[in-house]
Amino acid sequence: MPDAALLSLVAARWEAHPATGTSAPLVLAAFRGREAVLGVLEGEDGGGATTEPAASRAPDPVHLAAITVEGFRGIGERATLRLHPAPGLTLVVGRNGSGKSSFSEALEILLLGTNRRWDRRSPVWRDGWRNLHHRHTVIEARFAADGRREPLVVSRRWDDGAGLQESTLSVGGRQRSLESIGWAQPLASYPPLLSHHELESALDDTPSHLYDALAGILGLGDLRAAQETLRGVRLDLERAVRAAGDPVDALVRRLEDSADERAATVLAALRSRPWDLDAIGETLSGEAAADEGSTLRRLSDLAALPVLAREELEATVRGLRDADRLVTELQRGEGARADELADLLERALEVHAHAAGQTACPVCGTEGVLTYAWRRHTGERLRSLREDAEALRAARARREAAIAGATLLVTAVPAPLTESGDPGVPVEPALQAWRRWSAIPEGGDAQRLAAHLQERGQQLIAAVAELRRSAREELDRRQRTWRPIADTLVTWLPAARDARAAAERVPAVRAAETWLRDAHDELRDERFRPIAEAVQANWSALRQDSNVSLGVLRLAGASTRRQLVLDGSVDGEAAPLLGVMSQGELNCLALSLFLPRASQPESPFRFVVIDDPVQAMDPSKVEGLATALAAAARDRQVVVLTHDTRLPEAVRFLRLPATVIEVARREGSIVELRELDSPVRRHIDDALAVARSDGLPPEARRVVAGFCRMALEAAATRAVAQRMRREGRRFADVEAELERPTTLLMLLALALFGDASRSADVVPRLARDEPGAAETLRICNRGAHGGAIPGDPAAFVRVVESLTRLLAPPEPAGG
Repeated sequence: MPDAALLSLVAARWEAHPATGTSAPLVLAAFRGREAVLGVLEGEDGGGATTEPAASRAPDPVHLAAITVEGFRGIGERATLRLHPAPGLTLVVGRNGSGKSSFSEALEILLLGTNRRWDRRSPVWRDGWRNLHHRHTVIEARFAADGRREPLVVSRRWDDGAGLQESTLSVGGRQRSLESIGWAQPLASYPPLLSHHELESALDDTPSHLYDALAGILGLGDLRAAQETLRGVRLDLERAVRAAGDPVDALVRRLEDSADERAATVLAALRSRPWDLDAIGETLSGEAAADEGSTLRRLSDLAALPVLAREELEATVRGLRDADRLVTELQRGEGARADELADLLERALEVHAHAAGQTACPVCGTEGVLTYAWRRHTGERLRSLREDAEALRAARARREAAIAGATLLVTAVPAPLTESGDPGVPVEPALQAWRRWSAIPEGGDAQRLAAHLQERGQQLIAAVAELRRSAREELDRRQRTWRPIADTLVTWLPAARDARAAAERVPAVRAAETWLRDAHDELRDERFRPIAEAVQANWSALRQDSNVSLGVLRLAGASTRRQLVLDGSVDGEAAPLLGVMSQGELNCLALSLFLPRASQPESPFRFVVIDDPVQAMDPSKVEGLATALAAAARDRQVVVLTHDTRLPEAVRFLRLPATVIEVARREGSIVELRELDSPVRRHIDDALAVARSDGLPPEARRVVAGFCRMALEAAATRAVAQRMRREGRRFADVEAELERPTTLLMLLALALFGDASRSADVVPRLARDEPGAAETLRICNRGAHGGAIPGDPAAFVRVVESLTRLLAPPEPAGG
């Protein structure tokens, strides 16, 4: 998951200094990995990335509410360290061996599954992890998560006799890993735990390890990974271009040795810049062979010349001759004059019909010939002649149709036979045969036409068949010669197309890579600046009389020779700091680095747990430590475990708000905890100290009311925060709600009723349990400006103490 803050810086820098030849989506896609970069290159929209990085789902912020330990290290029976899950400083104090550090070590084992201090030591350290007095081991932590009504419970359990690494982790009551809730990566980048061992050895690592530790939380690893992603994509694209170009020389030599016209076409395409891959593809698909003037196209046409069917030829010849023979037969004898004779007889019958009773022939005058019998016989003869004439006409029509059909069988010479150029096969015999075939006899003589077709047709069939065979053989021969080259080209062409696309993409990827490389140092320094400033502020608080001045803190280098540069001086003289600092100063510097790292806004852990940071510090630095911890506690929950009484004393002396919890261990590893001090307790104690002081003027005692008011405000604030967190409200909502009340009574109403507008109900509600509530609240509401307290000031403070207890919400079941 890319670091959102880093992506915002990248987008902002792009807006200010865009690069030519590339695009913002390509640069931002590099932070999401190779597939995202390839997607942008393919024309995808880059997941909507323009100049704004895509939002990513981060784990909900959590505060630490409780740590429960049973049967681990110095803790036997179940013991719970309860904490207020909100910003603030909590000191967990106890002598060595009291079991306090067992809570921090248990939390480390719970969250990390290991203890980094034990990992570097002999097995005897790891073997003593289980408590001797209580063999059943359970570690549980409760976290108040923003937006959740119920706490998030994380627990780790061991079966009796199991080894340290043989535990069962449960999250929210189910067996699953911390990765499932998005904690694994933040635990590595923003570790909320700092043991005394890590504090003392934090600066023992090499400069590159210190660089990597800080680079991880700043997302600089994402920056390097993005550069490597672009570099990897660019190298792959360049390799694709080279891979396609490597075989070209050998291909060119083979093409030069080939006489195939396709080889010449491909050769010309390979010699163009860039390669004409479309022309090569058309040649391989056969489209180029269809070009006008192509020998291959002409050979294909010759191999596909239309063939005169021998059966059709013979049928046509036979039809011509039969039709002509029938006409000849029908024309013999009177057949040729049948129509004329029929017309003559038909007129004779018409004349006889008008000469009634006459039997003499009107032509020769012979008597007695034009009888009824003659008339009947002549009628029959007329019908016979008409039938013969009709048969002759039908035969002649059939012959004409046969001649027309035979003529259609004769076609013009096909164009492939007459084209210029040598196709590599003998075309002339077929051309001459077709020309002779096309020269049909004139005059419409069916017999001559039939003889022409029979003779020339057979010659044409033989000549065309021979030409077709020769053309096919020549095509096959050329294809056999071309096929090995074509197969090589078919295999090479996809890589060449990829290479062409790759060559077009390389400039954009190289420009994006160059832009990120040039921006690396600026982005790194911009990202590191808040941490460097926080380290300086912490060091200023912690150094306290040290003669060591911390100079500019910076990260240098990138993939090689990377280091955390700690410039500084001793008594004004430049010096290598790590070599001249005391152990106490080294601890202060390590803590200065840890707090900003653990407090990054991207971390879901709104708490830090620090074990024994006081050792090797002189008194002045302990005061500085208290100041630095209190500053960090303004917006982080800071839990410090210590056996050194100087830290809680410094907190009290500096009047810093803090809760102090004491840990004590009794026989049998029974650990007990009790709250010694809290902001409420501190204000009550301060008020009692003033109230019990002898010889103070009345005006000085006015501050008692001020302390009491602060105690009530602290109690109410804590009550509101606890109630709202149990309701599942986010911490930001709690802060906003606490800013609304403008009077003490409004704040108390918010604590008691959840409604600041019910301030009029506060006194009646508290007066039910504390009769002196009305007057006490009236004085506290006026604070230090309300005049002297009537009666015994100490009794007044005790009433306020009782009211603070009434404000405290009840502990939840199972708390």
